[in-house]
Amino acid sequence: MGLQKTQIISVVIFIGLFGILYFGCDTKTKEHKAVEKSRAQNIELISPERLIAEARTQLTVNGKSDLFMLDEELKEADSDSSKVKTYKALASLWYAEQYPLISGYYANKVAEIEESSEEAWSIAGTTYAIAAQRVSDENEKKHAILKSRSAFENVLSLNSENVDSKINLALSYVEMPEEGNPMKGILMLIDLNKKYPDNISVLLNLGRLALGTNQLDKSVERLSRVVSIDPNNTEAHCLLAEVYRKKGDLEKASLEQQMCDLK
Repeated sequence: MGLQKTQIISVVIFIGLFGILYFGCDTKTKEHKAVEKSRAQNIELISPERLIAEARTQLTVNGKSDLFMLDEELKEADSDSSKVKTYKALASLWYAEQYPLISGYYANKVAEIEESSEEAWSIAGTTYAIAAQRVSDENEKKHAILKSRSAFENVLSLNSENVDSKINLALSYVEMPEEGNPMKGILMLIDLNKKYPDNISVLLNLGRLALGTNQLDKSVERLSRVVSIDPNNTEAHCLLAEVYRKKGDLEKASLEQQMCDLK
């Protein structure tokens, strides 16, 4: 009887210790958590294969014909070089048919084969970024942003001084802020402005963002800097016209609109 009681007590103690270790302590390392977060962020939000299947029926007659031939080429492709050639053709076809998200899928296929090509990853990232601006479905938009972000990160892993990719990566965080760090994209752009004060793309994006948040004086400052560097920059003039209208300065707005209309 005493032995049975001792066994029962031992089992209870074991269960208690197990409960403390399992439920009371976080046994995952910071590194493990970071990996899990990264994996969660990169889960495919949509199925490219489903998108392609649905879009096939919407193609133009020429598009359907070209797609059929390219699908046959892909089946017969027996080397990476032949696959790359066909993937590039498919990316071009889908882009021309107004399906940039599918085009990005094939551009990414090219980059995965030419993994050390800065240009290939840049094209994939840019195509996905364009798709993010054009799609209306929220999951497709998130998918495009995450894919573009990943591609631009790959560019920067190959060339850490690629300014265009730094800008595009920052814009991906502006478009879809990181959880717990909503200002990350804007701060990245501000850092880029400090490092490259005359970079027109950085200035334009900061000017546009300032306009969107009604920081009109800051927007004028950034956009005026653009036109001082490039007096014929119509995008800056168009944005300045909008800023001055918001500020109530109709005379300056009219002058900027005239420059805007010259495009």
